[in-house]
Amino acid sequence: MSDPTPSRRALVLDPAGTATARAIAERLASAGHDVRTAVDTPAAMAGPLDALVYEPGLLDDDVSGRPAEQLLAAIDQLGPHLRSRKDGGCRVVVVASRDGLGWPSRPDLAAESGALVSTARSLALKLGRSGITVNVVAALPPEGSPLRDSGRPENTHLYEPEALTPHPVTAQDIAETAAFLADARSGYVTGQVLYVCGGASLLSSLSV
Repeated sequence: MSDPTPSRRALVLDPAGTATARAIAERLASAGHDVRTAVDTPAAMAGPLDALVYEPGLLDDDVSGRPAEQLLAAIDQLGPHLRSRKDGGCRVVVVASRDGLGWPSRPDLAAESGALVSTARSLALKLGRSGITVNVVAALPPEGSPLRDSGRPENTHLYEPEALTPHPVTAQDIAETAAFLADARSGYVTGQVLYVCGGASLLSSLSV
């Protein structure tokens, strides 16, 4: 009798301790992943990783941690543990904010998210030949946010882009998208930014 198929191993890096990261970890576990979580990048991992998810907290308006630099440090440290192409490859998923498209009242958040997206796309170029994909989930804050009720920014004619769908995005919506990008079946998708924002990105000031 053969041994059962070993579960895929995933690490969720969650320096900000967010509900979104918890939802992602639960969704990956439900899909059969052996999920590890860490507040900070661990010094070592026991065995290869099939998926790495980095959720720095931008959806919670946490811009204090320089997430692009943290992502680069995590990839450098965990590089030997990311499964190689000959062994099936590894999926890296980065969670960013739709604000990377730009918004006048949140330039700091836009800057951090934009830098994170650029870093992820560059890593996709760097690591693709190694069998490692890197993709971004760019979302609105789950269940809405006080930021969305702040009105029109001073000295502009702009209003906050609203989702076209009838309900606000949830942490589970974001987790489902992250799970898709972390799955082995998404192995031909890399360097992409997938917006989970109910169409708000279509109305963003820099998207037209």
